Amino acid sequence: MLQRTLSLAAASLALSTALVSPAMAAPADFIGTWVNRDSNTRGITRLVITSAGGNKLNIRVFGKCHPTDCDWGSKSLATYGTNVQDTDHKYASANYNKNFANSFLTLGHSGNQIMLQNYTQFLDNSNRQNYYSRDYFQKQTRVSIPSIQRLPNF
Repeated sequence: MLQRTLSLAAASLALSTALVSPAMAAPADFIGTWVNRDSNTRGITRLVITSAGGNKLNIRVFGKCHPTDCDWGSKSLATYGTNVQDTDHKYASANYNKNFANSFLTLGHSGNQIMLQNYTQFLDNSNRQNYYSRDYFQKQTRVSIPSIQRLPNF
């Protein structure tokens, strides 16, 4: 009887701990440099997602400019699961207010790809139309360059 009571208490403790633990994002899946698959894009060219400690993430967005891409700066990236128990977060959002326009970004992660949706609203009375865009980004892989071996002097 005592063993059954202890087993029941242990199971209850494990269940209650699991239910009250905060949702944990899967930051390792998002972390990295992501490059737009459309090399001719006139929009967002690159995303750099980094850890901000714990389960928090930051995103740095780069847009097409000439001669070099424009750095939108770094913002917090909130991640989401598909329900309140889902700790494997595959979705995220960030908001960029650039004074003349507000861009709300949503991200969906799948494998080595991120689908980015950008909702831009103009705030500067320029009569430009608000717009939506969708782009796909591939995770940039690091290329190792082998060191050059010196030949002995003869």
